[in-house]
Amino acid sequence: MKKYGKILTILTFLLVLVGCWDMVEIDRRLFVGIVGIDVSDEPNKYTFHFSIPIAREIMGGEGGGGGGGVGGESVSQITTEAYSLIDAARNLALRINRDMYFEHMRIVVISEEVAKKGLKDVLNPFARQTEFNRRSRIAICDGKAEKVMQVKPWAEKLKAEYMESLYASRVMSGKFIQMDLGDFFHNLYTQNGSTLVSKITPNGTEVNIGGAGVIKNFKFIGWLNEEETQGINFFLGKVRGGEIVAEDIGGTGTVTFTILGEKAQLSLKTAEPIPEFDFKAYVTGDIASTSHAVTYDHDKLGTKYIEELEKVISEEIKAQILKGIKRLQEDYRVDLLKLNEHLKKYRPDLWKIYEEDWEDIFPQVSIEVDVKTSIKNVGILR
Repeated sequence: MKKYGKILTILTFLLVLVGCWDMVEIDRRLFVGIVGIDVSDEPNKYTFHFSIPIAREIMGGEGGGGGGGVGGESVSQITTEAYSLIDAARNLALRINRDMYFEHMRIVVISEEVAKKGLKDVLNPFARQTEFNRRSRIAICDGKAEKVMQVKPWAEKLKAEYMESLYASRVMSGKFIQMDLGDFFHNLYTQNGSTLVSKITPNGTEVNIGGAGVIKNFKFIGWLNEEETQGINFFLGKVRGGEIVAEDIGGTGTVTFTILGEKAQLSLKTAEPIPEFDFKAYVTGDIASTSHAVTYDHDKLGTKYIEELEKVISEEIKAQILKGIKRLQEDYRVDLLKLNEHLKKYRPDLWKIYEEDWEDIFPQVSIEVDVKTSIKNVGILR
């Protein structure tokens, strides 16, 4: 028995010492930061761009004491033509001597032209394969994705880090779409191939992420500007920060209102023959600046002035919400306000009646919007 016990112990140690049979050393890996997708000149193919940070250049090279290396770029870009993302990775395996990893992917950029053709085929690998980071951001580019890939940010070495940090600043603005790849797929498959997606516009050393792309039946059909995007975010209760600039009392200039929070409430007012909804938004915030010389004049910021200011800001927010609603109802005819989800949840009996013809009914739906603004701090000095 002792003999068998020793043999079993030896075998156990041998199993532990074997390690991972498919392990790849970290210095033999290429970690993809950004994936860009453009239309190819070859039939049925796409042009895939991969942005990959070069560790030795970022750290200063072997034995180096500073960043950047000797004349080296901290980020490399690789391009290939392929039928799919998996096909692209296999093509690159014939050219590069390291394995590509997508677990640390930060952002997927799709060109407007690709999105117009349809997203089903190009996004299929992202949905099927577990190696792709579902927390990556996704955006549609105004123009070619290659232009975004070529941006060289002045404030960061890594362009993926720069772009991801823009999307992380949700409390700074409601003028863009806060969504990762996992949320994007969820919206597509629960909304019958329709959703809003972030817009990204390149400009040399910077990108702008304001605005949104409208996806209907898995295809891109148009843009929302920054105000319309913020209006839809207000309607969906997703605004956590940003500013509202409105005309100050008396028309002498502008006032800037900093948003601290919002609560949205949607209710069905009338069911037939066409649904009518009531929407209420309760917004709180501070006054960041006004056109009045109020630094030492407390009387000008009295109760009456604050109440009038709250009305002005409420009207500006209401106007943004109505602009967004109008675009979705009249121009794009797609329910990204999630009125259908409200009916499914609270009035399933009515939804069974409307479901088949909802695409035609939605543009006729009446929505009454009411906004209440509360100013918490006027920012005066005593």
